[in-house]
Amino acid sequence: MGSVTRSDTPAEPPEPTPHPLASALAAALGTTDGWRVLLLGIGTGRNVPPLLAAGARVDAVEDDPERARAALTRFAGERRVRIARAGYGGPYPFAGSFDGALSTHALLHGTPQHVTAALTAVLNRLAPQAPFFLTLGSKRDPRFGTGRPAGPDTFIADDGSEAGVSHCYFDAAGARALLGSFAVDSLEERSATESAGTWAHTADEAATLVHWFARVRRP
Repeated sequence: MGSVTRSDTPAEPPEPTPHPLASALAAALGTTDGWRVLLLGIGTGRNVPPLLAAGARVDAVEDDPERARAALTRFAGERRVRIARAGYGGPYPFAGSFDGALSTHALLHGTPQHVTAALTAVLNRLAPQAPFFLTLGSKRDPRFGTGRPAGPDTFIADDGSEAGVSHCYFDAAGARALLGSFAVDSLEERSATESAGTWAHTADEAATLVHWFARVRRP
């Protein structure tokens, strides 16, 4: 009877799937080395690998201290990644302009005023015609109108994996008005079932979420 070899070393957890907008931005930037990308909110770091594979250098700002520390550990050996704990509304602790920017979860939170401040800060740091791919909360999301009001179209969740976190939501007109300083290439309302961050949502929660997927450019 043959022997069975067993390993006491646990298998590495699978790499989280990048957000579709991260992969799309990587494709839009091409494979020329030296692109600079500003990343608002690093989360698990899932969006960094496709950007690096496209030849980008990534400067990430993260307002959550635990996620910032975890990301600093994860990318400690990667010279093309810099991470700073900073607010999304700026100022950002990186010099120069950026060839692209990405935010797949950071601008779902806070109030419309916070989101506006972040958009202005990003706009001021992008090179002309540089793309910015981002998500926004949709009023078609079932969480809209639930929890505690915290400002215009803004609510703080009472329960679930994001209890105590404020989210702001937009309809089509509101999203376009918010993005009025940019050239809007596309604005789609989509299910976030496959794209929501697994560190923030259970599978059941993610199955109900609705986000705006926006692709804009600095004029």
